[in-house]
Amino acid sequence: MAMHKMDKLLLGAAMSGNVRELEMARETPEILLGRTPQQSTCLHISLFFGHEEFSKALLGLDQSLLSCINLSGETPLLVAVKNGNVSLAYDMLKQYKELNLSDMILKQDNNGDNVLHHAIRNGHSDLALELIAAELGLSQGVNIYNESPMYIAVSRDFNDISEKLLEIPISSHVGINNKNALRAAVANGNPG
Repeated sequence: MAMHKMDKLLLGAAMSGNVRELEMARETPEILLGRTPQQSTCLHISLFFGHEEFSKALLGLDQSLLSCINLSGETPLLVAVKNGNVSLAYDMLKQYKELNLSDMILKQDNNGDNVLHHAIRNGHSDLALELIAAELGLSQGVNIYNESPMYIAVSRDFNDISEKLLEIPISSHVGINNKNALRAAVANGNPG
């Protein structure tokens, strides 16, 4: 499928969050499918800049944007979590589930991080727990640095998350330098 270059006005609107500029998309819906040279959509751009209202408006126009992946291997959900758009991430997670897009929830970026890695790393404990409940397979993700979500959670003393991950038999526990979550817990003085 050929990718179309993103319209400059739409790119500017996504960067600024100017919802009024989306009128052009109502007249020409295919404009929303344009891409930057990095293969990001207007939704990726809007999420990067933290424009919640604009992002919600985009999803109201075309939910297929949820399945678009940029050259960094990022889904819109991953961009939202990575950039701290927590309330929007909750809304998007619900949409992914409603549309049966589990494969998009599980997607790992070019560093091998999934949305759970980013939620834990950025300290979004409640979102991390919601992600685990929505998709148990996220617990198996291991990035290029050999870090599992459990290893990151234990390393950062997020006991509620690590306990939840321990309940999942398929959870990976590997960590950097051939360490595992248990060694990280001992190193942090975590008796649990």
